[in-house]
Amino acid sequence: MADLIYNQTGQLLTLDTWDRPTSVTSLQVWPMSGSDDDTAESAFGAPAIETNPDTTFDANSGDGQSNPRVLNLASTTGIAIGRKYLATNSTSESEWIEVVEINSGNSVTARHALRNAYASADTVESTRIQATVDSTWIADSNNITDDSDPNPGWRARWTYVDAGGTTRVVDTYFDVVRYKGQHTVQPIDVDCLVPGWLDSLPPEHREDRGAKLIDRAYDEVVLDFHEFSLPDEMIRNRDVLNSLVTRKAILLAEEAKVILGTGTPEGLDLADRRYQGRLDKLVKVANKTAVATGNSGAGSRPASLGFWEK
Repeated sequence: MADLIYNQTGQLLTLDTWDRPTSVTSLQVWPMSGSDDDTAESAFGAPAIETNPDTTFDANSGDGQSNPRVLNLASTTGIAIGRKYLATNSTSESEWIEVVEINSGNSVTARHALRNAYASADTVESTRIQATVDSTWIADSNNITDDSDPNPGWRARWTYVDAGGTTRVVDTYFDVVRYKGQHTVQPIDVDCLVPGWLDSLPPEHREDRGAKLIDRAYDEVVLDFHEFSLPDEMIRNRDVLNSLVTRKAILLAEEAKVILGTGTPEGLDLADRRYQGRLDKLVKVANKTAVATGNSGAGSRPASLGFWEK
């Protein structure tokens, strides 16, 4: 789910499709409670397919090469670290690659080894459709999402034509907020809490020092907040949120170790208790953390839940 910042122009709403679209028919937006038969909001400009990257391989790459993570490309224009793109070969085998390194104008390195073989003229493409938010619409405070509800406030209906000529309809959701929900945890922060965490990262996550795993931990914290009806953007104490994300990253690492047979249930239980204890004492039960009191941006510490509400 996307967060758009109130009164900030130039923002994009995006949809990543399953293959590169051939055309875009429309983007319509309604409040979450609104009907598709209601008049759509004038919230965005005309949606368009992202121009770049739309490039090709210019040398053998992927499976069978000395480094199957390297994609030798004719152009790296538009490619961004952390983004996912679709690679397709001449026999229609395809796979998603996540970029972790760019050798400008020459190649990119994927997080994981490619499972298919690619030759010159095979493609690497963005499948993203995007639209720019309307400057008047985003400046209207009436469009700010209700901060008391963790569910999104707006529904977007995208209609496009896929590579096979089929018309597709996809729904996505977003909020308009004064403050975007986000964390500022760095990999070294996790390692300071559990020394050795950085050294224990699996090979595919060493290049970004586990940053992707931390982002995933944040996503999981957001869902934990959802369980007790707290939107993540409602938190008005960044230190509390960062502490929870840090502990969640450690917990997810312990879960992975147990699944892969390299960890212990005791280690997982300890990590879970450390995370849940911090969540209960600062946010979920004790309510010691300031949260937004409405759509104005103001925040205060809420009253603690009664015994029968915990």
